[in-house]
Amino acid sequence: MRKLILLVSGAVGAGALFLLGAILWVSPADGDAYETPVASTDDLRAVAGHRVFFAHKSVGYNIVDALPGVYEDAGLEAPRLDESREAPAGPALVHVANGENGDPLGKIAEFDRTMRAGMADEVDVAVLKLCYVDFREGEVDVDEVFAAYRETLAALSRDYPEVAFVAATSPLTTERGPMGKVRAALGRGDTLGPEHNVVRERFNVLMRAEYTEPGTLFDIAAVQSTDADGDRVAYERDGSRYYAMDSTLASDPGHLNAAGGRVAASAFLATVAQALR
Repeated sequence: MRKLILLVSGAVGAGALFLLGAILWVSPADGDAYETPVASTDDLRAVAGHRVFFAHKSVGYNIVDALPGVYEDAGLEAPRLDESREAPAGPALVHVANGENGDPLGKIAEFDRTMRAGMADEVDVAVLKLCYVDFREGEVDVDEVFAAYRETLAALSRDYPEVAFVAATSPLTTERGPMGKVRAALGRGDTLGPEHNVVRERFNVLMRAEYTEPGTLFDIAAVQSTDADGDRVAYERDGSRYYAMDSTLASDPGHLNAAGGRVAASAFLATVAQALR
């Protein structure tokens, strides 16, 4: 009997270890090559001499806060930064927290209203970035959001041909850690799991296919998921490849630290400079 109990206990223990390993294991994947844009001195001067509007939320502040440092590193004076819905009278980067998180369609509509209320009559470039919390599994229709985004920018481009409209991919979160994976397996997962990055990647694939010309897409997701060696942080889940934010760029699972903000801000400025050409 004792031997039987030991055998059963051993089998249960082995099964538990196997299950735990399955929970914690994530399949790394090869990501598409990406070279993070770096703003040149000419890029920085070009942006500083124009009027730019940036509609964002959350991660957008990480980027805006890092912009002066990018100029300081280049020995240049940063553009004026104004958080306002009022159109700038001269060269400046005007930005605003746009809409409510979790309502991407509302954000797109608010951007459209702001542009048509006078902003598009004054600015040279306008950028619309949604947020990682706008794309969660089971909470968003990716095709619907993409269609609304594309149609809104197309209509604005038609009505205001002098403005360069720049699209943006959805930001990402870092890969969930071991304890987070265990909690998720027990039904106590957070809202930052890999299943949500899978949804974000579905949206981002559509955006990359649509906005292919230089200066038309700020690929914040690609910036976040590229490490210092130029490799992408990529995984596979249920047959779908997805990307995650490189943890060395993150201050928490969803936001950029000072170094990450500086990298993203430089890429943002390089993209805006391309849009001005």
